[in-house]
Amino acid sequence: MAVRRDVATLGAGWNQALVNYALAIQALDQLPFDDRNSWRFMSAMHGFDAQQWRAVGLMSAADQVPADISGDFGNQCQHASWYFLPWHRGYVGTFEAIVAAKVMELTGDDWSLPYWNYLDATNPEARKLPQAFLEDSMPDGSENPLKYYRGRPMRNPSITAIKPRPIDKFDLSSMDENDFLVGNQGGLGFGGGVSGGFVQFGNWTGDLESNPHNIVHVLVGLGGGWIGDPITAGADPLFWLHHCNVDRLWQAWMGAPGKSMVNDQRWNKGPADRVFIMPVVGGQNPGVEFDGLDGLAGGRFFPYYDDLTKGTGLTQGGEAVAHVSMGPSDNQTVEVIGASAPLMVGSAPVATEVEVDLPAAKAAVSSMGVTEPGEQVSRLYLALEAVKSRIPSGILDIYFGIPAGADPADHADRQVGSVALFGLNVASRPDGPHGGNGLSYTIDVTDQAEQFAAVAAGEGKLGVVVQLRDTHTGDGEITIGRISLLKRTGIVG
Repeated sequence: MAVRRDVATLGAGWNQALVNYALAIQALDQLPFDDRNSWRFMSAMHGFDAQQWRAVGLMSAADQVPADISGDFGNQCQHASWYFLPWHRGYVGTFEAIVAAKVMELTGDDWSLPYWNYLDATNPEARKLPQAFLEDSMPDGSENPLKYYRGRPMRNPSITAIKPRPIDKFDLSSMDENDFLVGNQGGLGFGGGVSGGFVQFGNWTGDLESNPHNIVHVLVGLGGGWIGDPITAGADPLFWLHHCNVDRLWQAWMGAPGKSMVNDQRWNKGPADRVFIMPVVGGQNPGVEFDGLDGLAGGRFFPYYDDLTKGTGLTQGGEAVAHVSMGPSDNQTVEVIGASAPLMVGSAPVATEVEVDLPAAKAAVSSMGVTEPGEQVSRLYLALEAVKSRIPSGILDIYFGIPAGADPADHADRQVGSVALFGLNVASRPDGPHGGNGLSYTIDVTDQAEQFAAVAAGEGKLGVVVQLRDTHTGDGEITIGRISLLKRTGIVG
């Protein structure tokens, strides 16, 4: 049974697991593109665009697009959907099996995919990229495939660590959420928006996908790194260690007390209109079809990890440190109690006003700190809905109550959060499979209740300023369909 281990515990620099990983990458990249076990085929399953791949050197002008990539195997990745976690679990598990088989063939060694435990507070080096991914050469002097693809760097060489700003959501706060799904559409919760069908980029982004998944993609992909764009992300070997850790966080969350997984036939057996499919080792037909249940205990992709405590914020079988229980997730309600007009964000900060239902907002504020079982309890969230742009990644900083014309930099105390944008370019294509619906995000502003109350009381208007941080990739403005204020209500369990 393969056990996935923290890369930081496997030895410094070029430990044997990473040497074997690099050797397997080199060998898998020698396979034809249309071989389902090839490095490029596996990468293209996450995201593919022939023009973009040719521009970055993943394809030559003479390369033909494999029929399988144009068909069922290509562009499968699930984002902003409750399928985000189960699909990526199947993807990571398949990749691990293919690489392990190649490592065994080349070296005779057993191999399992390591995870990058970047939120391990016990490791002062946790946020640094594993050293082998920064080296120019393999131990034998050949080009390092963990850093270069056929002579091209896959990441900005100045990016050697994850370096969030203090307000950035790069932490374990998503693990505090008790419910995979809240209400009936998934705008709030751990897992993502509800979908009965296949949706490569859906609508509502779940807590774990927002943080740390998205922020790692954005911050490591600064300066044009492939991992910052879903079309090229799977071709960066670091992608797989990152997603292995995201998968581990889900595993730790499910095993902690008080957490409520979804139990819905659409999730268990979905999607209804297009199956998830992965190659088998060797690449033969027909491949492996799978669904949500295949990622749970007893399923074909259920993984095993060496540790589910370090860097997860949770103890298995122990007392979970989380928000107060709000009762069964299907008994909770989510209502919009304020909304703004559409807005466009460019290089300058943009101010807008959220028209707030004051009685509802005041009722929410008054019940936020309730802990007595049987009493009504509320939380407030700011939602950025239908966010669209041509840029693949970036960060939006959000502020409450800044004076008109003021510089947000002078009011850091008014920043209520940031949103890491990943995949907007794909989600916003009007000619894409989902009509360019864009992505939606939520920020829990419950902890800003006092500030919120001071700003909104008596006026019914909540002033919000949005700024696009100058670290984004690509060109183009961002449109936001609206900014809304959401009230989540439940009964203390």
